[in-house]
Amino acid sequence: MRALLLVLALAARVIAADTGPVAVKTAVEPQRATIGTPIRYTIEVTADASVQVIVEQPTERIGDLDIIDFGVEPTRTVNGKHVILRWFSLVGWTPGEVELPAPGVRWKRVDTQPESVATTPTKLTIDSVLATVPDAKDIRDIKGVEPVPADLRPYYLAGGILLLLAVVVWLFRRWRRRPERVAAAAPPPPPHEIAAKALADLARRRLPQDGLFVEHYTTLAAIVRTYIEQRFTVRAPEMTTEEFLVNSQRDARLAGTHRTLLGQFLRECDLVKFARHVPAVVDGERALAAASHFVAETAEYQTPEDTRAAG
Repeated sequence: MRALLLVLALAARVIAADTGPVAVKTAVEPQRATIGTPIRYTIEVTADASVQVIVEQPTERIGDLDIIDFGVEPTRTVNGKHVILRWFSLVGWTPGEVELPAPGVRWKRVDTQPESVATTPTKLTIDSVLATVPDAKDIRDIKGVEPVPADLRPYYLAGGILLLLAVVVWLFRRWRRRPERVAAAAPPPPPHEIAAKALADLARRRLPQDGLFVEHYTTLAAIVRTYIEQRFTVRAPEMTTEEFLVNSQRDARLAGTHRTLLGQFLRECDLVKFARHVPAVVDGERALAAASHFVAETAEYQTPEDTRAAG
């Protein structure tokens, strides 16, 4: 009678586990693998929507196998129940029969204590690699110590130095054989030649004949002032006519006749540029001739600086 009651109690417990709110199913693929071969292990938990499920998450080992990777799939709903799936990639290093205990699973309802779910270990077999090799007994001993290879770095260094010397010699010979340097650029023409060319260009424009007296006298005055600046080192373009004449009288860079001629010429230009004086065509031609005469006479004139430089 007691034995019958014990059997009935065990049967009641099994039925309660089968019809409980949480069920756990594990699987392994393949069920037979060699040492070091990855194995996929999955645990699937199916639970009523009204309970909260807690699944442990091992990160290093499951049983005797090492975890090399793991993941959690999104929770699914099947027939009104939640399905939780976790997978692990495992490897074993010892041949033989292996049991994988399922990670702990607990469940609880609101305001209740968690309850554990009984699980059954998953079995698989780890085979030795030698078992899959034909004639595995033919195992050769390890090879002897290999001789240390010769150190070729000194030869590489010597070769690099020789190559560098060859490049230096080649560059030196090329430098010795290069064509002679281009002769130094010719010195710029003297100021009187520059002024004479500018005056000739102005004469060819025939501005007085076209009634362009202001442009003619403005250009003429600029040519003469630039010539004076270059010839006598006087900042003529930055001075008024009176300032320039007073300055030239102080340092005697021009002869008296040249200062008189220059003063008359510059004042005539100022009359046309600033006083709206309208000269005749012949006046414009005469002013151009006077400027040319001034440049020609002062080109060979020896200033005190020229005399000291010659001495």
